[in-house]
Amino acid sequence: MKIDLHLHTTASDGLHSPGDLLDLAVAAGLTNIAITDHESVEGYLELAKAERPGIRIIPGVELLVTHNQEEVHLLGYGLDPQNREFLDRLAELRAARNAVALEQVHKLQKLGFPLSWDAVTAVAHPRGAVGKGHIVHALRQNGLLASPVLDFVKHYLNPAGLAHVEFQANSFDEGVELIRHAGGIPVIAHPALIANQSIIPELIKRQKIGIEVFYFYYGPSRQQWVKEFYIFAQEQRLLMTGGSDYHGPFAPFKLGDLEVPAWVLTDLENTMQKC
Repeated sequence: MKIDLHLHTTASDGLHSPGDLLDLAVAAGLTNIAITDHESVEGYLELAKAERPGIRIIPGVELLVTHNQEEVHLLGYGLDPQNREFLDRLAELRAARNAVALEQVHKLQKLGFPLSWDAVTAVAHPRGAVGKGHIVHALRQNGLLASPVLDFVKHYLNPAGLAHVEFQANSFDEGVELIRHAGGIPVIAHPALIANQSIIPELIKRQKIGIEVFYFYYGPSRQQWVKEFYIFAQEQRLLMTGGSDYHGPFAPFKLGDLEVPAWVLTDLENTMQKC
């Protein structure tokens, strides 16, 4: 059994269409995957129509929320992708994220990057949320990315970056309730990437929520972060999930490289059955 519960398609900022991503997942030997596009379930809905033997596709989503002015990413699993209120709210959030991305592009232009908004939207889904990944991809396509991606994102787009614009459409609590209202299981994504990790104990006290433990962090601290959050999740008796956060061929790993224990899926299934 091979599991990856954090995948992106062109419905948000992934570089593979849902169909192509499914083909790659099958080729990589994955047997259980979750499509977790940003503020969108369109990628999952497209794949739900394409049955493939030997692979299960779990509906999911990833939401950008804030708590005490800190960005937190929330994953949602097992939700109803047809829930009308949920879909309407996702559409509003995508529009809000697009407004943030447009302002980021304007800031980059003032900083000397001759990047047009049209170039960014050209690499994005017509009904999707434009995010950092699209901006970076557009820069790369137009020969404007002189530094490594992670360095550029940290210097310009991440919190405290020169072109950062805060996204305040959903608080942490609102994001959790949005996922729950659609019948989903909320999970804190890639906790080691939260700028101020001291808020994590507070978040899990505020809400009954899971945490993504097995994740393909970049750099030499990857295994240490996984170990630390595994111990933390055990101590707090939290639901643990795992996924690579694969966006496309520019990732420094291949789809299927991340090892996620089979019990992670069993625990998630048991939790989804209780909802």
